[in-house]
Amino acid sequence: MKAEVIKIDDGPKPGGWYSQGFKVGNLIYTAGITAVDPNTNKLVAPGDISEQTRQILRNIKLILERSGSDLSHIFKTMVFVADIDKFEEFNSAYEEFFPENPPARSTMQIGKFNGGMEIEIEAIATIIE
Repeated sequence: MKAEVIKIDDGPKPGGWYSQGFKVGNLIYTAGITAVDPNTNKLVAPGDISEQTRQILRNIKLILERSGSDLSHIFKTMVFVADIDKFEEFNSAYEEFFPENPPARSTMQIGKFNGGMEIEIEAIATIIE
């Protein structure tokens, strides 16, 4: 099975040497996506996990839509937070994007991120057929 690199030029730029995601068969795997505004390439709302969650999910939405999918086709997310004590703030913002049948999810506290980053999210979705 061939893996195809996803590169969205007007999407969030990777913060290091990695791809935004891959299409493999009928699946899309995103990298860990951060709350970088694709227009400015700057972190949105340093220290604010709610606004960063919203920006990340908008970024994931863009990547998926340009790759043949959408948020409703996500079946698994992996969430990495700096502080698990901010879980409720994150969870409320996350729920706005998945009001019904939310994806399976793992949420882990990983400790300090750099520069006010509070959260990073990976997603796995199916391609719309």
